Amino acid sequence: MTTSTVSESTLTDEEVAARVLAGEKELYEIIIRRHNQRLFRISRAYVIDGNEAEDVVQQAYINAYEHLSSFKGRARFSTWLTRIVINEAMRRSRQLSRSVPLEAGTSALGMEHQQYQVQSPKEENPVETLMNDELRSVLERTIDGLPVKYRSVFVMREIDDMSVEETSESLGITATNVKVRLNRAKEMLKRRIGSVYHDAGVYHFDLVRCDRIVANVLSRVQRY
Repeated sequence: MTTSTVSESTLTDEEVAARVLAGEKELYEIIIRRHNQRLFRISRAYVIDGNEAEDVVQQAYINAYEHLSSFKGRARFSTWLTRIVINEAMRRSRQLSRSVPLEAGTSALGMEHQQYQVQSPKEENPVETLMNDELRSVLERTIDGLPVKYRSVFVMREIDDMSVEETSESLGITATNVKVRLNRAKEMLKRRIGSVYHDAGVYHFDLVRCDRIVANVLSRVQRY
C-alpha cells in the first residue's frame, strides 16, 4: 500500500477520530501514518526486536480503535496513543522475559569504545555507508543495553524529540524524573561509546514497514 492522499490531510487527530467513529474507517490511516515512526521507536525501546515492536504497534492501534470512543481529550491524542503502545509493549516484554531477559547485556558490544564520525548522506561512498551502518548497529545495541526506564526516556526525548511534558505524561512520571533519567542515559551512553550517539538513524523506520503496519491494521479494522 502506498501513502494515500488522505494522509496529507490537515485534520487534527481528534477530528479524524470523530470521523472514524462516525463510520469513515478508512481515515484511520491518517492516524496510523502520522504516528507510526514515533510509536515504533517507543515500542522498540521496550521489546528490543524490530519485528516484535512492529507487532506491538499494530496491536496498539487495534486497542486504540476498540477504545476510540473512550478518548475524552484530557490528554493529547498522541499521548493517549503512546500510553497504549507502552502498555502493550510492557505486556509483550513480560511475555518475552519468560524465555529471554528483557535487558540486553553490554559485554558483547565489542566495538563500543571506538569513536565514529557520522557522514552526511550526500558525501557517502559504499565504504562510508558500511561504516554508518556499523555505527547504527553499535548505537542500537548500546541503547538496547540501557535499563528500560532510561532507554524509554532516551528514545522519547532524543530520538523522537518529544517534549519533557509529553514524555512525563506518557510515562506517568514527573518532569524532574524525565530530566534525571535522560541525563543518566546520556552518561551511560557516553561512557560506552563516546559522545557520538545522536541522529545516526537508530531504530530505523522505513516506508515498507510503515505500509505494512497500515495495511495490516486497516484490514483488521474493517472487520469491526
